[in-house]
Amino acid sequence: MLVTPARTPTLKAQAYTQAKRTFRLSRTSQRRSTANVVMAQSTTQELRAGDVGEQGGEAFFPTAPSETTATGAELPTEPPMRIGHGWDIHRLASREEAGQGCVIGGVSFDDTGFELGTVAHSDGDVLYHSLTDAILGALGLPDIGQLFPDNDPRWRGADSEAFMAEAVRLMKLRGYRIMNVDVTLILQKPRVSALKAAMKENVVRICDTVPARVNIKARTHEKVDSIGEGRAMSCHVVCMLENTK
Repeated sequence: MLVTPARTPTLKAQAYTQAKRTFRLSRTSQRRSTANVVMAQSTTQELRAGDVGEQGGEAFFPTAPSETTATGAELPTEPPMRIGHGWDIHRLASREEAGQGCVIGGVSFDDTGFELGTVAHSDGDVLYHSLTDAILGALGLPDIGQLFPDNDPRWRGADSEAFMAEAVRLMKLRGYRIMNVDVTLILQKPRVSALKAAMKENVVRICDTVPARVNIKARTHEKVDSIGEGRAMSCHVVCMLENTK
């Protein structure tokens, strides 16, 4: 079963054993192709303490429209707005050591002359990982590591768009939509200014929102520590959700 960008993948009862990704940086869209992501059968790794697996998100949804505080006040469990924060960091190394190239915001840097790869269990997309956690955090759900454990072989080399799409699916299931997304990439290299528009286009598409509600910024780390020395990169994301019910 092929997963295409036009379809929001539901990850329940599905497993990746390999991700055959075809990356394209065209002059027009520079959009990362996900046409060859292959879904296959695999044995689920035993969950560690605290991990819930990708089928666990719904188990953390509120079960009542309101709850009572310690002082007796009754509050709705689904407020008009929610805010979440996500952060991720990954080490950069030679492509031989990393076993893959570098992908940020769904955009491959394979054809840009950037020689390093991202060390990660999945494809290591710091922007997608941070935004996934921001959405999950806003909803009060387990984090990306609990839903998609890095000791599970199904997620080895997985396209991180699938993680973000699952967070968006849970968001919609709860009756929320994106109100605002603000991304800050922190990296000395690679340079991303020319590719931010393509990253934004990907985020807008996956989140099913409009460009005016998404912003992507980038800054260096002034040559300080591992990020400033080009040995790592990180990302912060803040997102706000609005209740559609």
